[in-house]
Amino acid sequence: MAKILFVTTRIPYPPWEGHQIRTYNLLKRVCDVHEVKLVSFVRSDEDPAHADHLRTICKSVDLIKIPADQTKFKLFKTILSGVLTKTPFVVKKYSAPEMEQRLRQVIEQDSPDLVHFDMLPLAQYLPLCGNIPTILNDHNVESLLVERRAEATSSIPQKIFFSNQAPKLEQFEIFASKTATQVLACSQDDADILSKMGQSDGNNKAINIIANGVDIEQFQPNQIDTSASVQVDPNKIIFVGGMGWFPNKDGMNFFIKEAMPLISEKNPDARLIVVGKSNGLDIPDQLRDQISATGFVDDFRPLVHEAGVYILPLRVGSGTRLKLLEAMAMGKAIVSTRIGAEGVVLEDGKNILMADTPQEIADAVLKLMGDAELRDRLGKAAHEQAEKLYDWRILGDKLLAVYDTML
Repeated sequence: MAKILFVTTRIPYPPWEGHQIRTYNLLKRVCDVHEVKLVSFVRSDEDPAHADHLRTICKSVDLIKIPADQTKFKLFKTILSGVLTKTPFVVKKYSAPEMEQRLRQVIEQDSPDLVHFDMLPLAQYLPLCGNIPTILNDHNVESLLVERRAEATSSIPQKIFFSNQAPKLEQFEIFASKTATQVLACSQDDADILSKMGQSDGNNKAINIIANGVDIEQFQPNQIDTSASVQVDPNKIIFVGGMGWFPNKDGMNFFIKEAMPLISEKNPDARLIVVGKSNGLDIPDQLRDQISATGFVDDFRPLVHEAGVYILPLRVGSGTRLKLLEAMAMGKAIVSTRIGAEGVVLEDGKNILMADTPQEIADAVLKLMGDAELRDRLGKAAHEQAEKLYDWRILGDKLLAVYDTML
């Protein structure tokens, strides 16, 4: 058993959002084998009591407030500094004297065997670790994500801001990739990019791939999940994801504006259900009878089971999509853009339908609505792929194997 210092940008419990799902499931597996001290930032919209569960699996849990979250003035000051200096905003946001002080204390008093930094902004604390082996878990290639966001947005202020941030983030990613002992990526595409960033003396730094995963026991096909067995409506389309994450909002507004009218024209009975926080979702008046937004729900599985088609029309992103993996595990027939399915091993026509243009997306959705055999075949193949490659138990063991090589 080794002593692990695990550092996160937010409380990784409950595992509601993508970041938390990945972090919690990997952390939980590490705690099964090693002694873990967790030091986590806590966002202003998070309940510190959520950390109580983590105290049952970790030796200790310390929560540090994010300075930029405390007042609007501090947030504005941080944004301005991120624009006018070489340090990107997201790194400035997680720069906190209290975090630095706490990390120094744990390192000096406990001499951890390994320090695990979860998310890129925390790489600013890598120099505190001295000769202690360090892991940086990159959930995305952040500079690529911001670059794509700059290209996708029609807002001039946002385009200026994200264009300003992308090269700064890339420089910080280069620093982080070179400084961390080991970098983790979610996909081969991300690993290739991060490996080039970590070049030193002409040699590429090896990047370990720990893909995003899914709890196979929790997310099961309708015919297996007897607790939520429901009748499937082939005309029902579903998307799961909060609009607080830009790729979700951009993708769904694109689908509603460009693809949904084409679907509705051919199938007036088509209905779209959007599950998750709906702030920023733009539903045209003429489609309000066909589109409903549920807001956040504690358990979205029954809603997904009812739908005939699961969509992921993302146009921006990096890493892998946890909601896609959950849909695969649940045996759903999925229509996704290629960016939406990026990083997940899938084959068009075998376990998913890939579509990028509005017409392609509409055609794929309509095809699934009218073909029960195709829906069943794709869903079964998707479930088998999730079970084989993306079970969190398998991925957690991969992380432990990486730890073993470093300890």
